[in-house]
Amino acid sequence: MTQSVLHPELRPELHATPRLRDVAGEQIRAVGLVLRRPLAGLAAVAAAATLIIVVHEIGGGEIIDFHPELSMLPAMAGFLLPLGVWKGERRFGPSFLWSLPVDHRRHALVKVGAGWVWLMAGVLVFMLWLLGLTLLSGGKILAEEAMRLLPATLPPSGALDPAALRTVRWAPTPLFWLVPFTAATGTYLLASALVVGLRHPLRWVIGAVVGIGLLSATVEAANAERVADVAELVAKPLLYGPYGLDALFTARTESLHTEALLSTGERVAVWRGLPDLRQWAAATLLWTGLGLAALWAAASRHRERRGA
Repeated sequence: MTQSVLHPELRPELHATPRLRDVAGEQIRAVGLVLRRPLAGLAAVAAAATLIIVVHEIGGGEIIDFHPELSMLPAMAGFLLPLGVWKGERRFGPSFLWSLPVDHRRHALVKVGAGWVWLMAGVLVFMLWLLGLTLLSGGKILAEEAMRLLPATLPPSGALDPAALRTVRWAPTPLFWLVPFTAATGTYLLASALVVGLRHPLRWVIGAVVGIGLLSATVEAANAERVADVAELVAKPLLYGPYGLDALFTARTESLHTEALLSTGERVAVWRGLPDLRQWAAATLLWTGLGLAALWAAASRHRERRGA
């Protein structure tokens, strides 16, 4: 007994708290094991998609330019990944995860961080895949592009005079190549906050979607134009505004890029405006900040409460 008191290291029940670096490493490995099967399935889908694109698109003379900011896939992957990261984990109540000698809130944040590491690796592979297709098809990586801009006011008929379109030369900055990484990060943080902080996140998401659908149908059936106008006034900036979700997802390239019908009967690709680097940066900071705050609040639900 005296020996155990003088030499605590001889007592097996006394161990130092694991270092954060060690916990993070173990969580990265654990999350990798959980995601092993989904990643194998995605690899098979990617291989099939590559074969189809090479045979039908590139083989037919299609040229693919390198514009990773145009893709919504990284943002969607960030939104869905937390379901895989936390699969099988009992987030509320006693569970193996919370029995480990690590502060609960810190452990939750470390697990989210481990999933983010795998997410960034996946986005990098996606970028390299797009780059490979670009090089294989002979597309452009960095070059000036001729972009046709819509006039400030559109004709009431919807048909445009070709002379009304203004053609500008625009060179995309390589900083836009970061859009897939920041888009995936923003959606991953927001979705992780839902998964970590709510007992039944899928019920909340499905309930919100169904509720919005029922509200929209009710407004349309009641012909409540004022309510519809207010809803559009709120939803449009949230989704497509300068600092909306589309600015986070694609630097607004999705909402700014559209098609126009010319008076000649031809349909052409046009732009409402040029992507703005500062708007994208501001939107990224805004949504990422909201995601971090929401995640901190969600993880705080699991913090350990010790008596004085």
